[in-house]
Amino acid sequence: MSGSTRQRRDIQGLRAVAVLAVIAAHVFQVPAGGFVGVDVFFVISGFLITGLLLRESGRTGTISFRRFYERRAKRILPAAVVVLVATTIASVALLGKKGGIGVGIDALYSAFFLGNWRFAAEGVDYFAQGTPPSPLQHFWSLGVEEQFYLVWPWVMLAIIVFAASRGWSALRARRLTRTLIVLLTAASFGWALYETQANHAFAYFSTFSRAWELGIGAVLAFLPALPLGLWWRRAIAWVGIAGIAASLVVVTESSPLWPAPLGLLPVISTALVIAAGTDPWILSNRVATYIGDISYSLYLWHFPIAILGVTILPAGSLVYYAAALVAMFAASILSYHLIENPARRATWFARREGRIRWLTRAWIPVTSALAVVVLVGTAGIAAVSVVRGDEQATGPVAEVVAPTPGATEDQIDPATDCWGAGTSLHPDECAEADLTPIVPSSEDLLDDTGGAYQCYNASDTELTSCTFGVESDDATRVAIVGDSHAAGMLPALWPQLEGLGWSLDTFVGRGCALTLVTDVVTDCDVARPAINEALTSGDYDVVLATSTRKFGKDQASQEAIMAQIRDAGSQLIVVEDNPLPTEESIACTTRLGASADSECGTAADVALADTHTLAAAARSLDLPVVDLTQLYCDDDFCPGIIGGVRVYRDAAGHVTATWATSMSAPLARALIDAL
Repeated sequence: MSGSTRQRRDIQGLRAVAVLAVIAAHVFQVPAGGFVGVDVFFVISGFLITGLLLRESGRTGTISFRRFYERRAKRILPAAVVVLVATTIASVALLGKKGGIGVGIDALYSAFFLGNWRFAAEGVDYFAQGTPPSPLQHFWSLGVEEQFYLVWPWVMLAIIVFAASRGWSALRARRLTRTLIVLLTAASFGWALYETQANHAFAYFSTFSRAWELGIGAVLAFLPALPLGLWWRRAIAWVGIAGIAASLVVVTESSPLWPAPLGLLPVISTALVIAAGTDPWILSNRVATYIGDISYSLYLWHFPIAILGVTILPAGSLVYYAAALVAMFAASILSYHLIENPARRATWFARREGRIRWLTRAWIPVTSALAVVVLVGTAGIAAVSVVRGDEQATGPVAEVVAPTPGATEDQIDPATDCWGAGTSLHPDECAEADLTPIVPSSEDLLDDTGGAYQCYNASDTELTSCTFGVESDDATRVAIVGDSHAAGMLPALWPQLEGLGWSLDTFVGRGCALTLVTDVVTDCDVARPAINEALTSGDYDVVLATSTRKFGKDQASQEAIMAQIRDAGSQLIVVEDNPLPTEESIACTTRLGASADSECGTAADVALADTHTLAAAARSLDLPVVDLTQLYCDDDFCPGIIGGVRVYRDAAGHVTATWATSMSAPLARALIDAL
């Protein structure tokens, strides 16, 4: 099957199917399994590269690593370098300096084809849920491929040398190579099955969990053409095409069986099309083959444009769809014809007597493209800085009056403060208030925690607790318990502790929502017994509890622990969780040109769709519930920017410390009322 050197139109068509599926998933979010286009690419790459190595070894009896890696460098690097530089500069302009630095680090890893390990190690940032991924995250697949190519030619050469030392025939050496790749492919698939269950997020990016897909393609290169008639081979090709189409619908990224064993569906389907060796019209027409020709450039450019595009245009809008597609295809066509294709065919270095003597004109397109990118990018950064010029790095300092124990409402909040939650409390008085600049800045949004997570149980470890506030024997002893949403409430509590006379102990951590037992494994299982023992000891005058409404708990179990806390003599107060924003709401609040008047937000019925089981449990026991929803929502709409303050850090509903500080006084007032 590897004997022909002609370009196969069916493989070019497969490339077109693969890249269009990936683009559709990233731009339109349909089909759900569009990302399997990457798996199609893996099989194609394994087949083509192994076939190339087999032809060379059969022709020369060896493998030239200089020629092999030179071909890879000419094929991959020129266009990739331009995209990496362009994306980094665009990220500085659109995401700010901090965001640009992060993308720059991603670019550095990706340039050395190690991006997959960086993204695997980072996994999913719990405190950045619903925020866009790195615009260079798609480089992970190139990392997997190049790491495979770093090893596989050496394995083949080792077998050639071994066979020659034994006097084996070329056929026997070929059989040994085929047997070894089958064994390595099986081992990789076995590891993928294990890692998919043990560490699902890591398995997605891991070379060891993905090598089997390239291995399937490599095995194909060893096989002879199918000894079947044209009709049968066409039938096999269509079965493969149907399998790829089915995988776009059947496979989802959240599936616990992805990448193994579900990856078998697109991988085996692709293998069937390649093995059939026919040219179905759907794959071999001129449009499909041309898209296949530019598929590498399309893959490189599509993701940065899709991700960074939402910082300018609303995702899901017709304008966004049209602009993204035009930009992707325009950039890819130019990249293919001016950079990628000329670079692949050019001689980059002039040699004399086996040594590199000078550079050739082949460098001109790449260096010119980089110069244009830098110039345009610099102008773009300057233009964006003008638009964002009114954003400051930090928000205003809350002028909060710390109340005394037993304080009245006027003592807690004696004046109208028209920023953040203050505008929700005093809409008429604040109607004409100047709400610029918007704080925190979009660049500092994810970092705006105010130290809320400095004493946070982020993993399955023994309990870590801290004490804040009054240090005296007559202080009111208070405990706060819950998950990341409870920790996010601390910046609202800290300004009030002295005035309230509270000594506050924290029992917050990932998955640590108040409950007696859980029927699922959480990151708080080790710490939970110590937390519940402390809360039911009767040592606390007041226990504050809150948690995200997104992940409800067993209400009966929550009622049971609440009853134990109450019976121990502690006053339990539950704070109803804040509304949850959508991903589009977060994108809108950080979009270029976002202002206090921007209509960014989430419909109340969506933001409050999930029942807060903790609050429901408290109400069933007639325990006080503090509900501050009126600060977040108005007229069935929950804005993402209120009183010049960005409310949320991410789509998981983690509020900014700036917003939490702005609601310090109304929260204190509500707690006093509850007591």
